Amino acid sequence: MSVAPITAALQTIESKTLQHIALHPGVALTIEDAVFREWQDLDRLLAQSWTLHPVRLQVTYEIGEKGRDLRDQMQSLLPELTRRRLVDLVGGTD
Repeated sequence: MSVAPITAALQTIESKTLQHIALHPGVALTIEDAVFREWQDLDRLLAQSWTLHPVRLQVTYEIGEKGRDLRDQMQSLLPELTRRRLVDLVGGTD
């Protein structure tokens, strides 16, 4: 579930043509602190850069036995983007 490589790549991209990012993470209900911080870094980077260069983020998460819990988890990993409604959270199937 590490997104550090994505954040690093986005920090180096200078293309103004990037419009959409789609992530399909394998989400676990328990996330290590280091991975949680990586998601927070991605959240901050995309939220800060959005005003200069809007990029829409779509995260497709798996719907498991506790379906709603996984959506809530994505909201906690990407708090600024979800608060500002800059991320599309899409429930997929197992």
